[in-house]
Amino acid sequence: MSDSRRRLAFVYHPQSFGTFALAKAAQRICDLVWVADTSVPGVSSMSRLLSRLGELVDVGGLSVEEAAAAVAAARPDGILALHDSQLPWTASIARRLALPCVSPEVAERLADKYIQREALRAAGLPVGGCWALPDEDDRQAWTELATQARFPAVLKPRRGAGSRDVVAVRSLEELPARLAEISDGPGSRSSQLLLDEYLRDRPSDEGQDFAGYVSVESIVSAGRVSHLAITGRFPPAEPFRESGFFIPSALDHDERDAVLEVAGAATAAIGVTVGCLHTEIKLTPDGPRVIEVNGRVGGGTPEMLAAVTDVDLLGIAMRLALGEPIEFDEMPHCARVVYVLYAHAPASMRRIIAIDGLQRLRADPNIQRVMLNRGPGQSVHWREGNWGHVFSVHGVVDDHEQLKTVARQIHAETLIRGE
Repeated sequence: MSDSRRRLAFVYHPQSFGTFALAKAAQRICDLVWVADTSVPGVSSMSRLLSRLGELVDVGGLSVEEAAAAVAAARPDGILALHDSQLPWTASIARRLALPCVSPEVAERLADKYIQREALRAAGLPVGGCWALPDEDDRQAWTELATQARFPAVLKPRRGAGSRDVVAVRSLEELPARLAEISDGPGSRSSQLLLDEYLRDRPSDEGQDFAGYVSVESIVSAGRVSHLAITGRFPPAEPFRESGFFIPSALDHDERDAVLEVAGAATAAIGVTVGCLHTEIKLTPDGPRVIEVNGRVGGGTPEMLAAVTDVDLLGIAMRLALGEPIEFDEMPHCARVVYVLYAHAPASMRRIIAIDGLQRLRADPNIQRVMLNRGPGQSVHWREGNWGHVFSVHGVVDDHEQLKTVARQIHAETLIRGE
């Protein structure tokens, strides 16, 4: 590593972006200092590779103060985390080292969906009802919840990502059964969960090829927001598993403007002044409503954007973390439509026996690659959310009509068999 190059402390998580993709993005920008807890499964096995791609700072077992001192010794010019669970810790380190980052208070609003919803409400944004679940033995709190909660609702972790353990709840009477479904065994975890009032669907979105919700990919520099893309969605698999994305979305001009206005208002409400945002927004009969704001780059978004624009989103995230001012006057133009489609097993399936039709997909010129995530003999469970998909299909097409045709073909020509 060169002494003259800027140094970025990257807080490593095995379910964040690929190690080589991060190293490639950093090549022309900075030297990487990998900050990792090697006592965590999935991290220790990567420590040798991380050491080859930069300096490794092991913070396993350290307090925040001790970790800050260890990171400071590596002389970073910035610090960056791209996984939701690490945002508050990273913000605490950044404050101690006076590095560019959101404040710990803002990081909590980004990481905790209940705190975030309260911040949006306090700023005057129209949001659905949201209720934090109390401890299992707090009978008075449960009684109050029973009088306040509205159904149908969505039960989800207060801190989570990738649609893990997200399930619909149609009534108060159904809630205990849904809680049991996402319980890992004896002991209560209800205080780690929340109920989100289900945002109504637009009748025009029912039964369509594309879902009635999108995400806005934005960056914030010195408090100024630049929107880089609106990502469209395919209809989710039951119960709420993401089934794929595409850029640009298929929104019309008025819908796009309304969505961007809500995304900007949500950014201000939470208080984000620097970094990258992935804001999920649903189009309801009452207008766009925020589902959640994520304080990081959307998974898969950098590769998708690079396929249809000249935007290097991972590189931009690193440059922002190093304190570089970056703004876009307008949303970058997309030359074509890039997509990623996830194929999930039925919610009732627990083991895959066979997957039919993948070779036919690989021969299609509109499909660049097919990636197997779960093969025959492997287990699968809807609780894993997006991470539990069986295979993914990646490609670029000319327009949204062609995308609809390709998506229908993928579903028609493949079959996941299991038990």
